[in-house]
Amino acid sequence: SLVSVLTRARPKVGDYPFTTLEPQLGVLDRAGRQLVVADVPGLIEGAAGGAGLGQEFLAHLERTTLLVHVLELAPPDGSDPVQAWEVIEAELGAHGSGLAGLPRILALSKADLVEPRAAQEAAAAWRERLGPQVPVVLTSSATREGIDELADELVRRTPETPPAPAGDEMAEHITYRPGEPAGWTASGEEGQYVVDGPAVERLLARFDLENEDALAEVERRLRRMGVVAELEELGFEAGDGLQIAGVQFELDG
Repeated sequence: SLVSVLTRARPKVGDYPFTTLEPQLGVLDRAGRQLVVADVPGLIEGAAGGAGLGQEFLAHLERTTLLVHVLELAPPDGSDPVQAWEVIEAELGAHGSGLAGLPRILALSKADLVEPRAAQEAAAAWRERLGPQVPVVLTSSATREGIDELADELVRRTPETPPAPAGDEMAEHITYRPGEPAGWTASGEEGQYVVDGPAVERLLARFDLENEDALAEVERRLRRMGVVAELEELGFEAGDGLQIAGVQFELDG
């Protein structure tokens, strides 16, 4: 996927349209900046009204400052990319939380599977359709075509400091607390500690744990979730054994 090429993350994908199975996160290092890039599953029609896992997927977008639509140049199922764009845009607008007003980039993917002239003509048609406010980039994860251009656009169009939402556009966010069904629990004593639960399972699944930048981001999120504070209340110190969602982990404490 594009996010794996941009950031070395390892998303789970399936062999059908909208192939990302769950949101995946990676860290893009570019031009002296670090951006967290999320690969969010494609939205189906009716997502904002609860179809499929649409509301959950849309909620992942509420803290983003830039959206990248990824559309295949020639979908194997013969679906219409223009209709796919329109469905996604309609669901973003229906969900609210300011998503409809976020800047966009359109990445036309799998350019290596299309004749170069046809790919260029498709990109030109999209540029005419969307206007200058939406950059259109031809990309291929297989050949890395357009990857540098896309990375540059991400850095260029992502604000240094995300603007704070105002009024009714303020998004609601989940607060993780120990013991909640969608949260986590921490336990342990005498130098051995365990953290389990769906919240930490999802967190670790979204990052490449062999990437130092990704590990640093995981630790920051664990601190924001209150996991580290809870461990310290239990007596955790730097160097103690720690297992999070079945994975051996090191924290500074």
